[in-house]
Amino acid sequence: MITLLQRLAPTTLTRSAELPRLLAAGAALSLLAFPALAEKTDVVVLVNGDHITGEVQELAYGQLKFKTDHMGTIYIEWDKIVSLRTGQLLQLELQDGRRLHGHAPEASAQAHELSLVQHERGSEAAAVHVPMPDIVRIATLERGAWYDRLDGSVSVGYNFTAASEVEVFNLAASIGSRTQLRQWTVSLDAQLTDQSEGDSSQRATLAGALERFLPNRYYYETMVGFTRNQELGLDLRSLVGMTFGRYLRQQQGMEWRAGAGLAASAENASDGSRRESIEAQLGTSFRMFRLDSPKTDITLVLTLLPSLTESGRVRGEGSLAVRHEVVSDLFFEISLYNSYDNEPAAGGTSNDWGIVTSLGYTF
Repeated sequence: MITLLQRLAPTTLTRSAELPRLLAAGAALSLLAFPALAEKTDVVVLVNGDHITGEVQELAYGQLKFKTDHMGTIYIEWDKIVSLRTGQLLQLELQDGRRLHGHAPEASAQAHELSLVQHERGSEAAAVHVPMPDIVRIATLERGAWYDRLDGSVSVGYNFTAASEVEVFNLAASIGSRTQLRQWTVSLDAQLTDQSEGDSSQRATLAGALERFLPNRYYYETMVGFTRNQELGLDLRSLVGMTFGRYLRQQQGMEWRAGAGLAASAENASDGSRRESIEAQLGTSFRMFRLDSPKTDITLVLTLLPSLTESGRVRGEGSLAVRHEVVSDLFFEISLYNSYDNEPAAGGTSNDWGIVTSLGYTF
């Protein structure tokens, strides 16, 4: 036994001498293994006097997305906020089209006002007091993982008419993300109509768009789309286009924009024929939304595409959607769509329209 203790003693002493270094190495590994969590030190003061501590995510469509430790991510109506304090680097978009960059480390002395400290290159920091009602959007320039910036929705609808035995199934989904410079979206809208007497029909559109924001509320947008509409005698239309436009109005509760550009399309008709066309692209979209719960969102989109290579041909697309919140993030939607082509493919109609009701979820 004595001999065994004598043999172990030097080893034990050596290990005890290495202990501080082992602990230090373990601490370093633990820091590498677990990424540092951002401190939630932003403070929002509401009109009722409540102070909420968390992390500003973004302000969009009149709602501040605010992440907290105990309540998760919450959405606060912008007009319910008296003051905001954050050390994050922000980009503000104002109603007059200006974009400001800076921090808001201190609450303003005036209610409903943001004290933004700007850091212009080659000059000292200067505080600018911005009235909150003038702010249309806020983006944080130091964001987290890419999946934290995704927003989208999915909805399904089903209608059945017993007298004619007509079934209509509809699926719509969209996903996208926005940064301080650009915005991208991918959307799918598909509808299947099945009837006991007569042929079934399909209508589907898959579209992607990338929008680049320019000064003074201008923008340009590149889009690509694929459409199938058997009512119009269309097996597949592939389209690529670019539009330059401007947000004519941006304010809390309302957004309106319009643009013009060019598009190139290739169509495969149900009768086997093929058409190619260069078209002018004129479009406008108008959106109104009520912020107080239950939220209501009304969106109108109109697009006119007169052909530049097929004399006299004009196409048009229009949609009107009314979305009403049932419970948090769950909504009921009724939408009207219309597709028009004054020179459709052989066997197709010139106009296809319909009304769709659906239930959906936003994330």
